[in-house]
Amino acid sequence: MTDDELREAAAVRKQALGAKPYPVLVCSECFSLTGWLGSGGRCDVCISSARREDAFADPAGSWVGFGEPLTRAGSEAPSLFKRMFGSRRSREEALNAAWGERVDPGETGPATPEEGFVIYDADRNEWPAPEGGDLLVRFSVAAYGFERGGWTPTRRPGGPTPLTPHTFPASLPMDQLAEAWNDYCAEVHAFNAKLWSEEDQRREDEREEAQALAEAREEQTGTSDMLD
Repeated sequence: MTDDELREAAAVRKQALGAKPYPVLVCSECFSLTGWLGSGGRCDVCISSARREDAFADPAGSWVGFGEPLTRAGSEAPSLFKRMFGSRRSREEALNAAWGERVDPGETGPATPEEGFVIYDADRNEWPAPEGGDLLVRFSVAAYGFERGGWTPTRRPGGPTPLTPHTFPASLPMDQLAEAWNDYCAEVHAFNAKLWSEEDQRREDEREEAQALAEAREEQTGTSDMLD
């Protein structure tokens, strides 16, 4: 696509979001929607990429640091032993509690915990801005699989790409950051709900097909008995 086409597509995405209390900006280089722009009207990803390319091209062989998030949302998940045996709750209650951390039962996944089930969830952390003294709040989407009573990060292609920008300056008013986070999470939730609706229908079709096949076989067996 040409720059003009990409710019037009970005305008359409921005219009689809509608008026928001938080900033919705367009990067001048990759034309993605963002809540923060640096020099040249570029987003943090484009600025960081350009700096890495410059550093790799440095004949002096400069070391390039890709950075680590300063903070992560929430805390580490409790161990399997603590989840299962560290309280007076039954194993079933512990499983249901862990399941409900990421699944809205019956809407974004099965009504009861299911080993191996994979779902997408929104995460957030903070990173230093690639230039200036700003701190950036960044949202992201990751896939998690339910294994042995808890959630484990996993790889699964085809996840959601929310329209809501995923990067904002931490200096924004808290109510704006909170609304941006809620909008981002709502898009991920809607994506999961659509996936589960399709999967639930597929499973129901398989159950009906299996039941019809079993009934047909039973009927055939009954007919053959009449011939004896």
